[in-house]
Amino acid sequence: MQRFCLIHLCLIAGFVLFFDGQAWAYKRQNRIPLSGCRGHYAASGTARYVATRNEPRTPDQEEMIVEVKNVPLRPGTTLVVYVTDEAVGTIKLDANQGGTLKLTSAYKKFVPPLDEGTSVVLKTVDGRMVMW
Repeated sequence: MQRFCLIHLCLIAGFVLFFDGQAWAYKRQNRIPLSGCRGHYAASGTARYVATRNEPRTPDQEEMIVEVKNVPLRPGTTLVVYVTDEAVGTIKLDANQGGTLKLTSAYKKFVPPLDEGTSVVLKTVDGRMVMW
C-alpha cells in the first residue's frame, strides 16, 4: 500500500513540475497617452509597453515604443525620453514633425516597465519640456 501511494505521489509531482511553466504564460500591455504642453499643445503620442512570458514559439521579451506626431518643432530636433525621471533614449523629429523610439529586451537592453503612476516626459536637449 505504501508503494502504491508513493508511485501516485511521484506521478502527481511530475505532472505539476511538467505543466507548471505553461500555466504562467502571459502577455501584458500598457498604454500611456502623451499630450503636448507649454506651447506645444498640438503634439500628441503614445507610450506603449508589452511584456511576453512563456508564450509558445515566442521568446520572452519586453518592448517599449514611444510614438509622437505633430510636434511643433523643426525637423531634426532631438527629444529626450524620460521614464520616471530617467533618460531612456532619444527621438529625432522627421520631416512630418514626428518620430518613434523603440526599446526591446531582445538586444539585452533595459526596458523600463510602464505601470500605473509611471510618468513619461519628452524634453528637448536643453531641458525644455515638450510632452507628457
